Amino acid sequence: MTANRDTSPAPAIQPGLMVVHGNRLEDLRDLLLAWLAKAPLAPLEDELMLVQSNGIAQWLKMALARAPAAGGMGISAAVDMQLPGRFLWQAYRAVLGPDAVPTASPFDKSRLTWRLMRLLPAHLHDDGFAPLRHFLGDDAQTTPTKLFQLAGQIADLFDQYQVYRADWLDDWEHGRDVLCDELRGSSSHLPTDQCWQPRLWRALLDDVGADARQTHRASVHRAFLELAASLDQRPAGLPCRLVVFGISSLPQQTLEALTALARVCQVLLLVANPCRHYWADIIEDRELLRAQQRRHAGKPGLPPEPRFEDLHQHA
Repeated sequence: MTANRDTSPAPAIQPGLMVVHGNRLEDLRDLLLAWLAKAPLAPLEDELMLVQSNGIAQWLKMALARAPAAGGMGISAAVDMQLPGRFLWQAYRAVLGPDAVPTASPFDKSRLTWRLMRLLPAHLHDDGFAPLRHFLGDDAQTTPTKLFQLAGQIADLFDQYQVYRADWLDDWEHGRDVLCDELRGSSSHLPTDQCWQPRLWRALLDDVGADARQTHRASVHRAFLELAASLDQRPAGLPCRLVVFGISSLPQQTLEALTALARVCQVLLLVANPCRHYWADIIEDRELLRAQQRRHAGKPGLPPEPRFEDLHQHA
């Protein structure tokens, strides 16, 4: 007597974006293993997974290597674990081409640190740089350690701006020294002690030269989204399937890139969610109060809804 084997062909890997929430990583892991077993990639094709740490990567590899009877796949091979930032830069190069996107950006944090260390002494006596002069003391040339520390902190700040505040960098590049709030459709002037930031950013852009001026992550991301919106075939260098595992939060820039890639790749987003309920069903107390105010007729002379600052008086 022979055991019956499933000889049906594996389903084709279709492009698209799938988001699965779970409050236990073990459940997300088991679902992922079942999906990979049901829809395997072609032979010699690597499985690409984005994780938040090397620890999660090792834990996931060990789960893949478990025996099938224990819920694993029996082997962990041809699996490429990467951090999201590293993969995104590779995706930018795959879509825009290696001529448009260098292997390493001159605006990477490590490179920015040394560039800033060279540029800062020449600008410390400019208007608006008083906070930096105060940090370094009277003579920055004699305190290279403090200058290096300051350059590293500013490089880290600009590195985060490229991911989280690309709109600020775009305004500063074009001479608009404001803090834009796209969500509220407003902008505010920079505080006096922060006016050095846009001036230093423009100095960095001038220093890298015209050819490399648009190779920072914020600019490359905009160009990537514009071109990815018209893709109808997967460019060489992009994976057939992309798994994002166990990351509870991602920058908007990363989510935009994953959504764009879903046109030509299968993107499986397994989100670690600490709540067993649907977050969109949560209604804050002040929203309940406003709904109650709308159900009942207000007294003459009072505003239709209490001001946000006065809600505590109605609690």
